[in-house]
Amino acid sequence: MRNGIVYYPKSSNRGDDIQSYAAILLIEDAVFCDREQLNLIRTPTKLLCNGWFMEKGANWPPNRKVNPLFLSFHISTKAKRKLTSPASIAYFKQHQPIGCRDTHTLNLLQKHNIRSFLSGCLTLTLPRYTGKRGDDILFVDVMRTNYTSSYRNAIVSRIIPKRYKDKIEFITHFSKEMKSQTSHKRMNEAKLLLDRYKKAKVVFTSLIHCALPCVAMGTPVVFVDAGFNNNKAKRDRFGGVTDLFTTHLHIDLPFGKRTFLNKLARISGFYRLFLHKIKPIDESLFYLTETKSKHIKMAKNLKECVRNFFS
Repeated sequence: MRNGIVYYPKSSNRGDDIQSYAAILLIEDAVFCDREQLNLIRTPTKLLCNGWFMEKGANWPPNRKVNPLFLSFHISTKAKRKLTSPASIAYFKQHQPIGCRDTHTLNLLQKHNIRSFLSGCLTLTLPRYTGKRGDDILFVDVMRTNYTSSYRNAIVSRIIPKRYKDKIEFITHFSKEMKSQTSHKRMNEAKLLLDRYKKAKVVFTSLIHCALPCVAMGTPVVFVDAGFNNNKAKRDRFGGVTDLFTTHLHIDLPFGKRTFLNKLARISGFYRLFLHKIKPIDESLFYLTETKSKHIKMAKNLKECVRNFFS
């Protein structure tokens, strides 16, 4: 029986590849299995079934040739109905316990009497970096991509203290080129990105799959909680996850809600009249030197579960 890990060939988010890369480090000789087509697998496969599920709910559950280990598993709001259907519940019970990435998924499965536990994210198993740290201050998709670029950039420019405006490097996880890249190329890109994070002085981000790897590697990280209150589906991934970050920073956005008037204010530029109310980030956050250690027990348990299943 071969070993498999979940892969996202149609993704344009490097965070998905970082999760696959974390799996590669734990499982030898693993093949990539398309998350959206696990029902088409015809070869007996031990599969580490982790990550965000899923776009194509009609393709769930996986083929009977798949023997899944559910760890770091997240059921999206988008696929909630399909993944809690009677057939899906029976499937989960067949392969329980289910290791859940967040409390949203944990509560959802326990509601259906499925044995489950909070496992945390697989990226927490990334090796801790003990080498020399540089001076890079990275802003990685702060406010993510939930608003227009003009609105997002206007907010971000206001939260950066003046003395740091020329000292910050901006990085994004989102790339349309990913879909045309080979899996080898994409895993190498994920590794290079992680190399940047592990040596950084401090990282500011609104991406959990930037923040979690930073925590694992020992990089000081500030999770900027801004831009998610306009989309409930974006927040269902946070329970039990944001507790692991050193700092959880919230920003009140002018006209940031989903109402028609708020959208009109953003499109018209009316929001600019209120930008002066946004305060810069506390400069002390740029001098963070430590991360929380709450994840260590989770990481140890994740590694043990994987080792026992694939041995």
